[in-house]
Amino acid sequence: MTPSNLKWATLPDPTPAELARAADGEVEAFKTIVERYQGMVYSVAYNVLGNHTDAEDAAQEAFLRCYRKLPQYRSEATFSTWLFRLALNSSIDYKRRERRRPEPVEVPDVAAGEQAELGDGITAATLTSALHDLPNDYRVPTVLRDIYGLPYQEIADLTARPLGTVKVMVHRGRASLRLRLQAEREA
Repeated sequence: MTPSNLKWATLPDPTPAELARAADGEVEAFKTIVERYQGMVYSVAYNVLGNHTDAEDAAQEAFLRCYRKLPQYRSEATFSTWLFRLALNSSIDYKRRERRRPEPVEVPDVAAGEQAELGDGITAATLTSALHDLPNDYRVPTVLRDIYGLPYQEIADLTARPLGTVKVMVHRGRASLRLRLQAEREA
């Protein structure tokens, strides 16, 4: 896990009292939750969607879902795991909705800083594009494993898939990503 990913993974979960106040509609209690976890939720959305604007929209949707479902939260999993799952589902749902929309005619410029070379002639924009091109079944487990450093079992729990299936998906996602990047490098 990289230090930036480790930061949100070590955040303390809200106390039951804080969660109860937020579930009862106390604005300050929910604001504290949003401020504490906004980096994690945005990061999940960005790594699934590969676009800053879409990631912001999906992150906002994840917090709306959190607000609506907070009274139903049971401490079966840690709060951060529960919220991570909401963020992941919101991002996947957002991607499904956006796939149905027609592609825009104008393609916006690549955000500043994405032209930095990562090695072997691969830029961050190239890597993001290659990740974006992977099917969801491969992209999500690969991102969760290689970017977030989650163990396979936790990925299996988050995606509701068998452990062996997750391992195969990560393997195939890496292989597909490797081929895409190799083709880009040769082009």
